[in-house]
Amino acid sequence: MKLLPNLLSCSRIALSVMLLFLIDKPVPFAIMYFLCGISDLIDGYLARLLNAETTLGIKLDSLGDFIFYAVWLFILLTFVKNADSGRIIICVTIVAIIRIANLVITKVKFRRWNVMHTVGNKLTGLALFLMLPICVYTNNIPFWSMIVFGAIAALSALEESAILLKSKSYDANRRSVLSSCQIRSQ
Repeated sequence: MKLLPNLLSCSRIALSVMLLFLIDKPVPFAIMYFLCGISDLIDGYLARLLNAETTLGIKLDSLGDFIFYAVWLFILLTFVKNADSGRIIICVTIVAIIRIANLVITKVKFRRWNVMHTVGNKLTGLALFLMLPICVYTNNIPFWSMIVFGAIAALSALEESAILLKSKSYDANRRSVLSSCQIRSQ
């Protein structure tokens, strides 16, 4: 039972790749996409519930998120007909630079490769998760949505930067820059 959270994270990786082959099949695509979202929601919850939190689990969750959003971006840029690729790439690049800087800070300061699971990062994931089906099925990416989602992603990445720079020890599950939770070692 303690392996279940890691198996869910691994399933998200496989399901994410399968999305690429289902883009022209709306019902199977929607089911796989929904399963990716559900697995992301419950893997961490189950790990805490089953007292099965591990460094491997945190890394699998982060890898699953990375692969899912890489597939997400590929689908968005490839299949949405009026995608403003230039603006999307600029937005993604800015957020990616901040995220890469956070990974480097984490490695240098805390000697590990990890991404934090802040509320801001979870809101970013939810916003992006909700955005793709709308864009794919309407073949439209409204400019306002790029601004809103880009701002959410950039602010959560900057919040993570502030937490990393301010913290003396690492806690992947720190809720926000304002939280006063106990710092746990993973």
